[in-house]
Amino acid sequence: MEAVRQIVDSNSLSGIIPLPVSFRGKKVEVVVSLTEDEMELPPLSEVDIDAMLKGSITESLIGILSRSDKTLADYRAERLSRYECAD
Repeated sequence: MEAVRQIVDSNSLSGIIPLPVSFRGKKVEVVVSLTEDEMELPPLSEVDIDAMLKGSITESLIGILSRSDKTLADYRAERLSRYECAD
């Protein structure tokens, strides 16, 4: 069976996975694997997603790129032209 394993700070899982109090502030191992159960997951509302992201690293990235017609290549070209000479 294939699985993905990663060591993360337990605080980054706050609001995503309920953890015992004794895990707070410690490194934990997260293992993700497929299940045989093909049960459908309940749909998530925007409120649910916001609650899961609150205080996460992902939340800090939201809004960095404004929603526009620019592609990532456009943003890259803009940044390179602006900062390629910075020392």
